[in-house]
Amino acid sequence: MKGERTQYRERTPWRGLAYVVLWGAIVLACYPVLSGAEDGVPAGLRGPLVVGFFGLGVAIVTLVSGLTVLVQETRIVMHLGHVPLVRRTIPFSEIESVESVTYRPLREFGGWGVRGIGKRKAWTARGNRAVELSLSEGRQLLIGSDRAQRLAERIRTLGRL
Repeated sequence: MKGERTQYRERTPWRGLAYVVLWGAIVLACYPVLSGAEDGVPAGLRGPLVVGFFGLGVAIVTLVSGLTVLVQETRIVMHLGHVPLVRRTIPFSEIESVESVTYRPLREFGGWGVRGIGKRKAWTARGNRAVELSLSEGRQLLIGSDRAQRLAERIRTLGRL
């Protein structure tokens, strides 16, 4: 249903520490190149190499940082990052029940992100709060949220569940 209006939008960014680790790793990778400690890199390639590292960081942040959830007229659309390349759509017709839950991301899914195998999956960015959707055919989907109760209520109301 292209062109559906978004009735509710929620963005859950990564924790600040995740950004510190990402950019810290990039700075640490660039330091030997810029300081000349990395003898194998010709001087003429140092600038482009550093620009490439920072470009990689920007690409990672743009493509996968954080989770955006859009509750539309007939479906839920989720995507990672600021550009919806990695995304998933769930029509309301597939949802059997909605519940706000507390879960253990490390124990249950091995961390945050797009996780899970089989019939239980999770789309999360941080924290331990989520909306659990029971879907048709016995599938379950957890959608991470800083405001899980509000998101669950919006899905119930708009999906008439």
